[in-house]
Amino acid sequence: MAGAAKSGPEKGGMRKEVDSSLTNERTKPVSGSLIVRRSKLRGSYVCAIAAFIALVMVACSGGSGGGGGGSGSGGSGGSAPAPDFTASPTTTPTATPVQFTDQSAGTPTAWQWDFDNDSVIDSTSQNPNWSYPNPGTYSVTLTVSNASGSNSLTRSDYITVTGTPTPGTSDMDVDTNRDGTISVADDAGEDTWNAAGGAVYYMNQDDDDNNNQHDYADTISVNGDTADLAPIIVRQFTNPPAGGSATVTVSTAAQGNIRVFRKNGTTYTSVYSSGASFTLPLIDIGAADVELAIEGRARLTSSWDGKVTLTLEVRDSSSAVVSSDAVIMRMAPPIFATNLWVAEEYHLVNVSWYSNIALRQAMQVICTNGGFQYREASGVTYNQDRWLQDSSEPAVIQLPSATGPRRVIDNVFQCARWRECDDWCEDVLWGPDFDWFERFSTNTDSHNYGGNLEVVPPTTGRPYGTICYGGGTGLKIGTSTTVSSNMVASYQQFFDACAIQGPGFNYTSEWLAVGHIDEFSMFIPAPNTPRGWVCLIASPARAYTVLNAAPGSAVVFQGRSSQTTVSAILASTSLTTLNNEVQTRIDQARAQIKAATGLTDADFIHLPTLFENVGNSYMAAYNPGVVNLVCLPSTNGSIYLAIPDPEGPNNASGQDLFQLDINAQLNALDTAANPYAITYVDVFESYHENLGEAHCGSNTVRTPPNDDWWNK
Repeated sequence: MAGAAKSGPEKGGMRKEVDSSLTNERTKPVSGSLIVRRSKLRGSYVCAIAAFIALVMVACSGGSGGGGGGSGSGGSGGSAPAPDFTASPTTTPTATPVQFTDQSAGTPTAWQWDFDNDSVIDSTSQNPNWSYPNPGTYSVTLTVSNASGSNSLTRSDYITVTGTPTPGTSDMDVDTNRDGTISVADDAGEDTWNAAGGAVYYMNQDDDDNNNQHDYADTISVNGDTADLAPIIVRQFTNPPAGGSATVTVSTAAQGNIRVFRKNGTTYTSVYSSGASFTLPLIDIGAADVELAIEGRARLTSSWDGKVTLTLEVRDSSSAVVSSDAVIMRMAPPIFATNLWVAEEYHLVNVSWYSNIALRQAMQVICTNGGFQYREASGVTYNQDRWLQDSSEPAVIQLPSATGPRRVIDNVFQCARWRECDDWCEDVLWGPDFDWFERFSTNTDSHNYGGNLEVVPPTTGRPYGTICYGGGTGLKIGTSTTVSSNMVASYQQFFDACAIQGPGFNYTSEWLAVGHIDEFSMFIPAPNTPRGWVCLIASPARAYTVLNAAPGSAVVFQGRSSQTTVSAILASTSLTTLNNEVQTRIDQARAQIKAATGLTDADFIHLPTLFENVGNSYMAAYNPGVVNLVCLPSTNGSIYLAIPDPEGPNNASGQDLFQLDINAQLNALDTAANPYAITYVDVFESYHENLGEAHCGSNTVRTPPNDDWWNK
C-alpha cells in the first residue's frame, strides 16, 4: 500500500559496516554472525572461515542496479531475513506509480520502505507502489525483519524521475481535401464542411457479398465491401494520461444513422452503431495510429442531412479533458439522372398480354445503333406488369477516389407503387456497386410513381438540376368538383434533404387519370439552344392547329378500333371544350415550371397532343402522347429519341402530319455534331390503351457528368 509522496532526492548511500563481534570471541554472538574458534584441526578452521564468508555475503548482498549497501541486527536464535527487491520502472515521469516488489530471503514478517532515503518510513507493505512528485535521482532502502532480527538494503541512485511529460495532442484525420487518401494536408478545415473541403462517406446499401441484405447491416466488413467504407485515422497519442480514457462522441442528429468500424488486419469490426459515443482503448492509441472507417446506415430525412461530427476526447483519470479533436463528414446524396446524361443501359419488361413486341424490336435496333445495353425484365416473372418507369427512378452515388477523378456507384430509387415489377430493383439491379433505396412509404397513390418524378436539367445555381413532381389541388376538368392529390410528404422531404437537387418543386397534374408529369412534359437535350436543353410540353392547341390544316377525310388511328377522321374530331364540341380546359391546366403547369426554374417561353417546345376523359372526369392522352418519349444520348454524339407514334392524319404523300410538325420543331434544336436520331415507335395497344406510353414502360442506367458534386 503506497504512502504519501515526499519531496527531495537522496544523494548518498549507506556505508557498509562490519560487526566487531566477528573478531572478538568473548563478545556475545549476534544472530546471523559466526563465532570463529581456532581448531587444532586446520581443516576445521578453514571450513569455519568459508562458512562465515558465505553468510556475510548473503546478509550484505547489494542486489542489482544502482549499487547497494546492507546492515542488520540480530536476535537470539535463528536467522534474520536477507533483504532484496526490484522496481518497475526505474525511470519514470513524475506522478507515475513505480511498483516495488519484495524479493527478500529468510521469510521476513515486516517491511519498512524508505523510497527517498530521508530516514522516514514511507510504506510498510510488502509490495507497495510509489509516485514521485518531483524530478530527480532517488535511493531506496528496504528493511526486513522477523523474530530473529532485521537487515537493510539500500540501492543508491536507483530511481530516476523525469519531468511530467507533455500530454499528446488528439488528432483524428479524414479525407478533408477529397483526394481519396488521408495525409497531413487533411488537417486543415477538417471540422467544417463546404465546397472547399470536408470528407464524404457512403450509405453502404449495395450488396457486395450477394447475401440479399444491404451491406450497412453487416457488423463485420471484409473483401470488396471495405472499399465502401470511408477511412478515419486516430493518430497516436503520445504520453497518454495514466488511468485515462479515449471517447468518440457522435453528433446528435447522426446517432444511430451511421456505423463505425475498427480495422484489424484486413477485417473491419463494428465498434459503433447507436448511442451518443463509443470508446477506444487509450493504450492502443498511445501505442500507434488506430484505423477506423465509417458508413451510413439510414437515408436522409428532414431531420438529418447526412452530416456527422465525430469528436475525439482524451481524458485523464479524473475525467478532465486533456485534448480533443473533431472532424465533420457528409453522406453522399443520390444524384438523380436527367435526360442529358449519356445512356448506358435501356430496360423494359417483355410482356405478352397486350404484347409490346413492336416497342421491344424498335428499342433493340436503337440500342444497337447507339451502343446501349438492352435488357429485358421477364413479364412472366412480374405478372405482365409493364410499367418499369413507374417502379423506380435511376440515380448515382459519387465518392472521392484515389485512383481516378471519382468513384461512381449506380443507384435506383424504388417508388411506393407496390406492384410486381417494382422487385426488378432488388432482384436484378441490386448487387456490388449497384445499390437501391428501398421504398419507404405504404401510400400507393399514383403520384408516388416514377413517372411523376423528373429532374429539370441544370439551371443557374443548380448545376445538377432540380427535382420536380406533380400534384396539387384543383377542379376536375369540366366539373365543379375539387380534387387534391400529391406525392407523399416523406418522399418530398427526402428529395429536399438530398439538397444537391433540392428543394424540389411541384406543378399541377392532379387533373390527370394517372397524375404523372411525364404525360405532358419532358426535358431533353437541345444542343442548338442557349441552355442546351428544352422542355417538351403537350399542346392541345398545337394539335388543333395541325388538324385544322389537314384534309377532313384524313384518317386518324388508321386500322385501330378507335379509327376516326379529322372531320369527326373537329366536329366534337365536347372534345374541343375539354381540350381547351386541358390547355389552360398545361399553361398553368408551364407557368409553375418557369417560376421555379427561370425558364422563358422560348424554352418550351409545344408538341401536338389531345386529351380525353377516360372516366370520372380524369384526363389521359387521346392520341399517343408524344412527349412521353425515351431519350437516349449516346457516346457517338447522337441523341436517340423513341417517340410514341401519334398516329395522326396523313397528307397526300402519306406523311403523318403530327410527325411532320414534331420533326420541324426538333430539327431546329440539334446540331450536326449532336443530331437527333428519331424513331416513332408503336405503343398504341401495348401502352397507350392502358393509359401510358413509351417512357412509362422504360428505364435506364446513365453516366453522370464528369464533375464533383462536393465542390458545388
